[in-house]
Amino acid sequence: MSAILGPIHQWMYQKVLAREELIGDIIKTAEDNNWEASVNGKPLDSFTPKIFPPIEEVIDLSNIHASLSSLIHGVESRYAELIVGLLRRDGSRFNLIKDTVRKFGKDNKITEDIPVREAFQAVNDILLDGMPCDRAMNISGSTDNCIAFSYVMDTHTEYWKKFGGDGDDFYELRMAFIEGMLENSGHRLEVVGDRMYELY
Repeated sequence: MSAILGPIHQWMYQKVLAREELIGDIIKTAEDNNWEASVNGKPLDSFTPKIFPPIEEVIDLSNIHASLSSLIHGVESRYAELIVGLLRRDGSRFNLIKDTVRKFGKDNKITEDIPVREAFQAVNDILLDGMPCDRAMNISGSTDNCIAFSYVMDTHTEYWKKFGGDGDDFYELRMAFIEGMLENSGHRLEVVGDRMYELY
């Protein structure tokens, strides 16, 4: 494994940081609404760091791939554990959590009137779907007006099942996030099948 951090490693780390920031927003929602102060015996503020160091300080340069995989595993696991734990106490919280996720999407909204390919790339730049070598997402069609894609590997549900949750909740929250990103952009994401989408 090369000991040089390249653009793809920086790209993946930014995806991880985006999920960390989203966890922070969900924690704030829990605190603002006086929900319990801990999940599974862990304080809410333990689910995400308060400071995000540069990638050079968190990646083992002798094994970059394994280090990034570990970061992804950690953030996926904490995201699932936090939300599943909060919902276990009260399932009606889901709508407020979804509103928080949608707002996070709005906070990362794409530029208006950009081509659909650029809109797709902007969404893909922030969504976390395992490592690039997992090839979780497949583009099945692309025109100037529409990009069709699907997720051929589910890299998320295992984490939700681990804590007794439902992987479908992850995908519903993800859709809310994308809708927030696309709001007022002129683009729309449509579900056309099981984990199959069209952005147009």
